[in-house]
Amino acid sequence: MRKKKIFAAAVILGLAVCMLGGCGGNQPQNGDTSGGESVQIANPMRDITEGESHKLCNHSLGVPENAKNAAWSAIETDSSDNSGTLVQLNFDLDNNSYTARAQKTDNPDADISGMYYEWSAKNIMSLTNWKQIKGTYYRWFDKSSSEGYADLCTWYDAETGISYSLSVTADDLDGFDLQAIVEYLYAPEK
Repeated sequence: MRKKKIFAAAVILGLAVCMLGGCGGNQPQNGDTSGGESVQIANPMRDITEGESHKLCNHSLGVPENAKNAAWSAIETDSSDNSGTLVQLNFDLDNNSYTARAQKTDNPDADISGMYYEWSAKNIMSLTNWKQIKGTYYRWFDKSSSEGYADLCTWYDAETGISYSLSVTADDLDGFDLQAIVEYLYAPEK
């Protein structure tokens, strides 16, 4: 339900921007025949290398063995809460697509996942490879949805002040072990 509200708000905002910005392109207005310049909103996400990701956020994420299509990106933030650049790793593994994120937040309650579901399950787990850090596992399930399932794990490293998340959506995640993928993500800090 919340996902639908967020989508509706995004559509309304997009229409408002379109109306204010004149989505018709460079059409003259009020008799102006000199033409106008179109303005584009900058994309806050940019592609980076794994090496750059470690420079931007001294994180412990690594590409899991046997993962395919690994792609790193960064989202620069202009935030007042002292959070740093968010680094993101997208990859495919065992017929699922994953998004892993890391960001220096200095906040154990920060949610950097970008997942906005009304979670139907929540469990605490101990992440062995991550120095026994406690992670929180969430699951959303809806048989009537085209996605079916959404799984999320979030964790926080108090020593480094870095928040992490790993998420996946799929038609069927029944019996799936997201914790195992989280453990595969661990790579010693570089």
